[in-house]
Amino acid sequence: MFEAGVEEEVRNALGGPLSTTARKIMGLREVAELSPEEAEAALATRTRQLAAYQRKWMRRIPGLVSVRADRSPDEVADDILALARCGQRVPAGRES
Repeated sequence: MFEAGVEEEVRNALGGPLSTTARKIMGLREVAELSPEEAEAALATRTRQLAAYQRKWMRRIPGLVSVRADRSPDEVADDILALARCGQRVPAGRES
């Protein structure tokens, strides 16, 4: 992100009008206020915390089927198709 210019992007965003919600974007404050090394470490920590929260929250969803995503997109897609062929479906009222 830093090599791609996130610091300039944050400066531009903060230089214009931002909604209260947009000001809560994860990483905005860290990139604006910390050195790149500190911001990267803070973002890694916050990302791990968010992922842990999401996993905990998702355990409460009945019928949720998890698919490992630490593989190529083709492998993930193959797993999703295999689940669909076995009759695994997203519960009614939920979008995939």
